[in-house]
Amino acid sequence: MFKAGNDNWKTPLGYYEKAIEELRRSREDLQDMKANNNLHNIESTLASFQTGIKELKSELQTMQERLTNTEKTAIEAQMTLAETQKASLAAQTELQALKEIMTDEQKSNYKIIEELRQIKEQISQLPSQVVETDSQTSIIKSLSDVQLHLSQLAAELTLVSHTSGIDYRKLQELLAEQKWQEADKETYCTMLKICEREREGWLDDGEIKKFPRHDLYIINKLWVKYSEGRFGFSVQQGIWQAKRDSRHFAYKVGWLASLANNEWVKYEEYIFSLDAPKGHFPSISRLVGLDSRNFGEVQHRVNIFLSRY
Repeated sequence: MFKAGNDNWKTPLGYYEKAIEELRRSREDLQDMKANNNLHNIESTLASFQTGIKELKSELQTMQERLTNTEKTAIEAQMTLAETQKASLAAQTELQALKEIMTDEQKSNYKIIEELRQIKEQISQLPSQVVETDSQTSIIKSLSDVQLHLSQLAAELTLVSHTSGIDYRKLQELLAEQKWQEADKETYCTMLKICEREREGWLDDGEIKKFPRHDLYIINKLWVKYSEGRFGFSVQQGIWQAKRDSRHFAYKVGWLASLANNEWVKYEEYIFSLDAPKGHFPSISRLVGLDSRNFGEVQHRVNIFLSRY
């Protein structure tokens, strides 16, 4: 074996041993270099893995947040759907009850009309069968008066609400005489009275939802009839469905003077005639607090009110 300081390296055997030693050292150096290179690659790969893991953790957190928001939205949607279904069921029940009541009223009215028809037939046959005497003339007149009275009674039966007990004959008289301002005030006061909100002067969400549909039907029918289709809740509903915005709706029916500065028309300056814009009356603006400056606060209230009809 070759050793330093030994002169044997100058012999052929010495040269060989020296070469073997240098080759061994070269192999060790090469292995050290490979080990260092592998370590560097491992560290680089590990760093890449760590970066990837951080990115995955970030993405996982984002996904968890989105999932939480989605679950929250789904829960809110389910609650809204449940409330909507509950309200729809209540409306259907109320509508069915109203239909049954109206059916009973119609049957009663048909019975009265049939009795009147029979009386009219009997009256029409009297002159051709007998020679009229003063007594017969008096009887015919009495029967005619009875017929007129029954006709008036049949008409009045439809003007008394079986739900609230309100008699709408006064409103009918005002509308028939085209006293629009007096009729509007009568409508306003009557609706507040039904909800016992005279002191507040307006209806909140709960009172609007509970307001009797039958009374809305009577009020609307009278306004539409005597305004020749220009006024009434159903007319306002059509305008609202086309606009779906409280500001534009108020402007369209003539309650808002300008869209630019939200200037409301004073009630005293309303147009109390058939020349007023369609849907001008009844002035539900006062009933739902629409003359508030906060349009967003009452927009849903208008929707609730007009959806009740």
